[in-house]
Amino acid sequence: MRAFLATLCLTLAAVAASAQKVSAADPIDSLDRLSGTWKSHGVFVESPYGKAGPADATTTCVWSNGHTFLICQQSVTMGGATNEDIALYTYDPDAKVYRFFNVRPSKVVPLNITIEGDTVTYPVTFKNAAGQDVTIRTLNIWDNPALYRWRTEYSNDAGKTWIPMASGTSQRQ
Repeated sequence: MRAFLATLCLTLAAVAASAQKVSAADPIDSLDRLSGTWKSHGVFVESPYGKAGPADATTTCVWSNGHTFLICQQSVTMGGATNEDIALYTYDPDAKVYRFFNVRPSKVVPLNITIEGDTVTYPVTFKNAAGQDVTIRTLNIWDNPALYRWRTEYSNDAGKTWIPMASGTSQRQ
């Protein structure tokens, strides 16, 4: 579980892109900031949900035919192991939410994400071994169209306090 959560955290950070504010008439166009190829590097700290160590990722995102889905291929290396993922983004106009799906051979993780200005937030909530709700979120914050900073943190108290898990940067290639 720790390895999966650590990979998911870096994956979420690795799939974001440019700092350009999009004033799109169609909300799906806001996802265009994610297109392109990105190289990410970060460092995880020891936590109940991940091991300490460096992590690197390469992510390439392109639009599907019909401009309905943004499809991202990802390669994430942590702890000497490389994992391949696919991420799908879309916008649900009926629910007015952005949807994100991280797909691995053994698991699919669906999330509703938020896009607010220069920040994309990926929250996931689950029950820990003690039955407590735990929320992990990754925030991608753009400095400019070719560089963003990311951080992953967790909360055991419904978001009152956030404990760092990882941080890093991503550079457009």
